[in-house]
Amino acid sequence: MNKLLHIFTFSPVQGFISNSRRLSDLYHSSLLLSTLTENLMKVIKDLNTEIIYPVLVEDGQGLANYPNRVVFLADGCICEDVVKNFRELWEGVYETILREVLDRVGISKEEKEKIREQAKLHLENYFRVYCECTNSEELKKWKEKLKQKLGEDYDDYAVAYDWTERKLGALKSKKHYEPFVDAYTYNGGKHPDGCTLCGERAHLAVDWKKLKESLQEDERKDHIRRISHYLKEGERLCGVCLVKRFAFYCLKRQTFPSVHDIANAKFKEELKDFEQRHKDRASELKSLLKKYMGEKKPRDHLWEYNAELFDIKELERTKMEEGDPEGVINNLIRELRQIYDNKLLSEPSKNYFAIIISDGDSMGDWLGLNSKIRKEKLERAFHEKFSKALSNYAREIKSLESNEKFGLKIVYAGGDDVLAVADLREFLDFAEKLNPIFKEKIGENASVSAGIVIGHQKDNLAYLLNEAGKAEKKAKSVEGKSAFCITVIPRGGGPVSFWAKWEFLSLFKDTIEYFEKEIIGDRTVYDIRDIAGKFEASKEKPTEIVLALLRGMLKRRVDENKLEEHLGKKKRVFIEEYLQELKKLLEISDLENLASLFYTARFIAKERREKKHETVGANT
Repeated sequence: MNKLLHIFTFSPVQGFISNSRRLSDLYHSSLLLSTLTENLMKVIKDLNTEIIYPVLVEDGQGLANYPNRVVFLADGCICEDVVKNFRELWEGVYETILREVLDRVGISKEEKEKIREQAKLHLENYFRVYCECTNSEELKKWKEKLKQKLGEDYDDYAVAYDWTERKLGALKSKKHYEPFVDAYTYNGGKHPDGCTLCGERAHLAVDWKKLKESLQEDERKDHIRRISHYLKEGERLCGVCLVKRFAFYCLKRQTFPSVHDIANAKFKEELKDFEQRHKDRASELKSLLKKYMGEKKPRDHLWEYNAELFDIKELERTKMEEGDPEGVINNLIRELRQIYDNKLLSEPSKNYFAIIISDGDSMGDWLGLNSKIRKEKLERAFHEKFSKALSNYAREIKSLESNEKFGLKIVYAGGDDVLAVADLREFLDFAEKLNPIFKEKIGENASVSAGIVIGHQKDNLAYLLNEAGKAEKKAKSVEGKSAFCITVIPRGGGPVSFWAKWEFLSLFKDTIEYFEKEIIGDRTVYDIRDIAGKFEASKEKPTEIVLALLRGMLKRRVDENKLEEHLGKKKRVFIEEYLQELKKLLEISDLENLASLFYTARFIAKERREKKHETVGANT
């Protein structure tokens, strides 16, 4: 192999993304990292290199996002140049964002410079950057050692990739200690507390109340869009989190739906119908929203506004916290009340949404020397083909998102990794497509596993992301993988998780439907828990006894009239067919997981119902 194989990466990534309070934070931080990789790839390409992974798409229509990793070939070692270029790109990004924000703040030049200096202290060394390559001498020595140890004559590309990965892993495993002294103070020597978003650094030494008021004054004068809207009351950000919050100034993409939008996707769809049926009322509403948002002109459509702006309770809370000197919020509340009271539009009422995280199973094995999955030698041609397949997978996943619907938004889809948010009507249909598409693009031996969390819109987003990560790890722990784990987190309650192989997702969807259509009574959940509790201390799994108890319970809880109305089935036939599916689950799972199936399914069903209520009668 004449050229040197290089591997570049940077970190932290998970912490940068997961320390998010809003979906816009999550999206923009993810997109920011992707943009850094994309721009670096363009620089690397100009250095007379050949990029193997990921695929650089010139028209921007390939990968939905790029990962924080680049594999390429070069004539000589260019690691230092690549690291230097990355740092320059990162500096250009945060300098642009700081300049855009500070130019809109009505404070003195000295105060702006102080903020800029402290922010740069947080930002300039935030990312740890790594680039390693393997020269011909290292290649020769490692190839000889592999031959002695493993008895095989490997292709030079495979040996170089394996050794470079090992070097990079050793470098990343070193614990870097990079102290910096943040001695900035404000308000006569007051030291900042921790950043309210990440808690990892001190917040910028600035009077945040004054800063927010200054932004509002600036907006009134220049009639620009309210950027103070991006700072909530009580928020105090460090330099890194400030850049994430206002990243749209660099990315030129300013919108991403809120959790309120996602949870109330059906309400946003109903806004379309309302706008067509009641044009005069819609026009008045847009005019009021324009004033509230401080925009020059109203947006083209009502559904382009955040669903939270149509929630009267949220507007009243904002008025209480921020005041309403010009009566704009009062007028908006009055108009919305008239619309809702006259039943021209239903209020946004959904509170729960889903986060879906997935990635490929055993991805390291696909590029390992002794792969049992790959079924062919690891050569450059294979790696290039594999990269294109991953790019096609990401493109296909991104295409599932529709501008016409609001219930699914892809935050990230790069390589084998996917991060998406969805409402409770869309999330399972999306999750169900992940594994088949991955197999189609990568190969029949390939599979993905996914973690899904159902959380309340008021829950801390970083907490929900962490729980989604735990769910993904649980799915990854299933033997043979190709699995999913769904965790629901009731407001004020603890997480409950159901896990299974992908082939059981249809059983989960069916169970949700039975609860949603009240074919099975809600109290079935407590019956299943009682049955599971009877055998909690048992070392054996008495499947037949459990099935007999389930049969008796279903005879009491299945509503024959609802069953006939919705499925057109006889009660006895339905119960036996359902028990056969439950039996298959018990063969690979335990009773606690069976109880979790019913609990999580009922939870989702109740949140989907238009009118939440506990069913009463014989089948409860």
